[in-house]
Amino acid sequence: MRRKPGSKKERGQRSIRAQVTHEWVGAPRPLDLNKNISPASDHIEAILESIGIRGGLDEEEVKATWRTLAGELVAKQTEPASLRKGCLTLKVLQPSMRYHLEQLKPGLLRKLQSELGEDNIKSLRLTIG
Repeated sequence: MRRKPGSKKERGQRSIRAQVTHEWVGAPRPLDLNKNISPASDHIEAILESIGIRGGLDEEEVKATWRTLAGELVAKQTEPASLRKGCLTLKVLQPSMRYHLEQLKPGLLRKLQSELGEDNIKSLRLTIG
């Protein structure tokens, strides 16, 4: 013989379980376990600002800006490799292109700074790669 889910006996058992759980855990069960949980991405910006790192550049933004400034011919032979402490490192395929870019480096740096910000790009480094 099946009992109704809301029968008096089952309600009593649930009440006893809740009381035992409360005594064992030391507190009533939380209604929603995910209520006070948030993804880390919600807090990353605040954490970075608290340690002195503000803003930043998106990798794709740097690559797109470089392609625009460098032009099609140069962009095919170069690629932004890294940006650390304001130093943008460009990988260059050929030594002759690296030499050519070394001659244009001051102008390229000014253009990059005007597009991406002087605080973000402080120097330009060219490597063969």
